[in-house]
Amino acid sequence: MNSTFGAAAAPELARPALPPAKPLAGTLFTLVRREFWEHRYLWLAPLVVEGLLLTLFAVLGHGHLNIRDEDFHGVQDVESAKVAAFTIVQWVATVPLWLVMFTTLSYYTLDCLYAERKDRSILFWKSLPVSDGLTVTSKLLTALVVVPLGIFALALVGDLLLSGIIGVRMATGNLPAVVAWSTLEWLRAEVTLLLIVVLAALWYAPVAGALMLISAAAQRSPFLWATVPLLVAPLLERIAIGSHHVWDFIRYRSDGIWHTLLEGADLQLVTHDSVRPLGSLLQTLNFGRAFTDTNLWLGVAATVLFVWLAVRVRRYRDDT
Repeated sequence: MNSTFGAAAAPELARPALPPAKPLAGTLFTLVRREFWEHRYLWLAPLVVEGLLLTLFAVLGHGHLNIRDEDFHGVQDVESAKVAAFTIVQWVATVPLWLVMFTTLSYYTLDCLYAERKDRSILFWKSLPVSDGLTVTSKLLTALVVVPLGIFALALVGDLLLSGIIGVRMATGNLPAVVAWSTLEWLRAEVTLLLIVVLAALWYAPVAGALMLISAAAQRSPFLWATVPLLVAPLLERIAIGSHHVWDFIRYRSDGIWHTLLEGADLQLVTHDSVRPLGSLLQTLNFGRAFTDTNLWLGVAATVLFVWLAVRVRRYRDDT
C-alpha cells in the first residue's frame, strides 16, 4: 500500500523516461538521406556518367586528345601552355556531369512532393514527428546544396583520376606529351568552378522553389503545369497587347546572371601565341558584381516565399 501511495504521490517516478529529442541537424541529415534513398537517380546517374567518361579515356587506346606538339609552335612558354591546356581539358571533361545534374534536378524538384502523394507514402512520413517545413526544406537543400556540391566533389575526384589516366598513357607512349600538371593551376580552376556552382544555385533557387510548389499543388501532370504556362503566357501577351515582357522575363531568369558575370571579361583562353589556364578566369569574371546583383537576392527572397507556400500546401493537402 505504501508503494502504491508513493507511486500516486509521485507519478513522474513511475512514468517511463522519454527518449531525448534528436538534434535538428541530425533530423535534417536523415531527411536528406531519405531523398537519396527514394530518388536514387540523383547519385546513380552522375556516377554512371563519370564512370563511362573515365572508361573511355582509359580503354580507348587509339583515341587521343586533339592536341599536337605543333599546336604550341609560336607559344612563348610551352610548358605553361601545356599546364593551361590540361586545365581546359579537365573542365571539358566535367561538362557531361553538369548536364546530367541539370536534367535530374529539374525532374526531382517537379516530382519530389507530387510522388509522395501519388504513392500515398506521405501518410507514413506525416505519422513521424517531423514538420512539413523541415521536410520541404530538406528537399530544397538536396536540390540546391547537397547535389551540386556532390557533383562538384565527384568532378574533382574525376579530374584527379583523369590526370592519372592521361599521365599513364603519356608515359606508355599512347598519348603525346602535350599537357602538364600544376597543383596551383588545378586548385585555381577548381575554385573558379566552385564559385560558378554556388552562383548558379543562388540564381536558379527561385526556379527550384517554383517547381517544388507546382509539385506540391498539382493533382496530376506537374510537368504540364510547369511547361504549358511558359509557352502559352508569352503567346497570349503577344496576341493580346503586342508586347513581350513575359518572354523577356523568362529569358532573363534563364541566363541573366551569366551576362552580368561575363560582361567585359576576356574569355579567350586559347590564342595564336598563348594558352591561358582556366583559373585565370578568377581575375576576369565579374564574381563580385554577380554575387551582389539585386535580382539575384530578390530571387532568393522569392524562393523563401515559394517554399513557404509549398509547406502550406503539403500541410493541408495529402489527397486522402
